Amino acid sequence: MDTSENIEAITNFLFIEDDIENLRKSDLLIILCNNNLKGITRLFDELFKREVIDNNTIVIISGNRGSFDDFEGRECDNVYNILVNKYNYNSNMFVLEKNATNIYENLAFSKKIIKDFNKYNNILIMGAAFALRRIKMCASKLDYPLNKIQYIGTVNKEGINCGKYNWWMSEDAKIRIYQELERIGKYLVKGDLDIK
Repeated sequence: MDTSENIEAITNFLFIEDDIENLRKSDLLIILCNNNLKGITRLFDELFKREVIDNNTIVIISGNRGSFDDFEGRECDNVYNILVNKYNYNSNMFVLEKNATNIYENLAFSKKIIKDFNKYNNILIMGAAFALRRIKMCASKLDYPLNKIQYIGTVNKEGINCGKYNWWMSEDAKIRIYQELERIGKYLVKGDLDIK
């Protein structure tokens, strides 16, 4: 296996987002916050403009503080404030989950808010693009209805720019990808992920 095959294999394993052009209209959006506030809010705005989500979509914004945060306050509060105050979205469409500090908790605590998945036809989960595989494995472990879920990823272009088409071009991005692979192994052993 040459280097390009390894890059392709890692990319295909981690970056599992659905093509934004093909996303179904979603009646539930779960945003797994991270330190990429601009990327999250810009992508939300794009999803709204593309009518993937609308004013009737229930939006859970999940996240307290992560290990890479370089700003004050909770991630969910910051994302909410930007969407309501800068982009002028209706505050009534958002539910804030303020306790999660990692992906497993994001999904576990959001599930408690959701209560009944049968109320939703299409669920969209937004998270860091390179972490979508782990997000899906956590969702499986927590018995989310995987057949209803689509995934969309954010890339921090102002930060390490760890995206599907360029992660191998930067040492910082490569390290972040290797850390993600390590986390998947660690959390599988811990029992937080499912390989179904």
